[in-house]
Amino acid sequence: MSLPSESSAPRAAPRSFEDISPSGDPTDAPWSASGSRSKLVPEGHGDAPWATSAPTATVSLPDDDAPFARTEPSRPAASSSGASVLGGGLDRPLPSRKPSSELPPELLGASSRAGSIVIEDGNRGSSSLSRVLLGLMVLAGILLAGYLAYPVFRDRNAAMPEQAVTEKERAVSSLRGDDAPARDQAIQSLKALATAHPKYSEVQAELAVAYTLQVSDLHAEFDRLNSQSAAIKRQIDEVTTAKASPGWMSQANALHDDLRATEREMQPLRTDIAERRKGLDALMETLRAAPDVEPAASVAARLKAQALYAAVTGAPNALALAERLRQVEPQPTWSVLARAEYALSAGSPAATLNAVSEELGALRAQDRYLFRAFVLGARLALRQGDPDTARKLLDEVVALNPKHDLARRMLAQTAAGERSP
Repeated sequence: MSLPSESSAPRAAPRSFEDISPSGDPTDAPWSASGSRSKLVPEGHGDAPWATSAPTATVSLPDDDAPFARTEPSRPAASSSGASVLGGGLDRPLPSRKPSSELPPELLGASSRAGSIVIEDGNRGSSSLSRVLLGLMVLAGILLAGYLAYPVFRDRNAAMPEQAVTEKERAVSSLRGDDAPARDQAIQSLKALATAHPKYSEVQAELAVAYTLQVSDLHAEFDRLNSQSAAIKRQIDEVTTAKASPGWMSQANALHDDLRATEREMQPLRTDIAERRKGLDALMETLRAAPDVEPAASVAARLKAQALYAAVTGAPNALALAERLRQVEPQPTWSVLARAEYALSAGSPAATLNAVSEELGALRAQDRYLFRAFVLGARLALRQGDPDTARKLLDEVVALNPKHDLARRMLAQTAAGERSP
């Protein structure tokens, strides 16, 4: 196939874009929005089966403001022979494709139900979380209110009249003198306060401390008489064994008289100790039934009474209570006294007696007017066989408080023991 040269072929007149047809024939109808496109068939192949095709949908260009137009796929037309070149399966018309935004009713119903479920679950989770947060806020408010109200509830019974507090402090201060007259006066004041203010737990505790100190002094007097009785018995044995003097018989009889007198003094002490223990035990039962909440000062006073009582009576938990008392005390004072009382009442070994004596020495260096520390130190010294130390301590007590009768009797007995052969 030869093509004419450019010089010999006449130049065609320029055509507009609208005059161009797919077949190249300028006489064909131009493209339009409503018309159909002609068949695209090369010359000489009009009878070919594949040349037969259905008209293709036209494409219209939308205006600037118009939405994008949808194009419809072309449907193949049946050939003259009734069969398609590619097979009969393509003869069936294809279903028109629905826009992506449209779904079948079944899917639309399922989608709507799923959306409602998601929305419902979201609302349900949000409401549940809100209820949980609200509950936590209410609980936090209750806890905060309880925390703020606890000091008021705890100290509800601590708001005692100023006069009652002053009298209680005066009675407690008089117990430091450690003599019997001052202790008796303190007991009377504390009993009156306990009757006037039955909810004043500190008064009850201090009253128990005063009674316990009385029992401790009775034990100290009994120990003094018991030691005196033991000394008289040794003298009787020495006089009877030696028979050195012509009047040893009369001397032995006199010693026997002293022994019987000492034993007569010891007998009422036993009765007095038993009676005081009964009243003190009842008071301690009241103190042990402590309320659930109470001021810190009441807790310390209650623990002080219990530790001292357990120490004087030789209870197994005496040392544990003394340690608890030491933890709540501003300075170790009554806890040291409680350990010393327990060492004397429980018959502790020499090593324990030495350790407690050193603690008492440190306490006396801090407070020279706590006479109970001096008396207990003297008793420990006598238990350890050190009368010189006991005499020095008792001399200081008598010099500072002449009303301390127990110290005077102990000092007299120590001096008599030194003079005896």
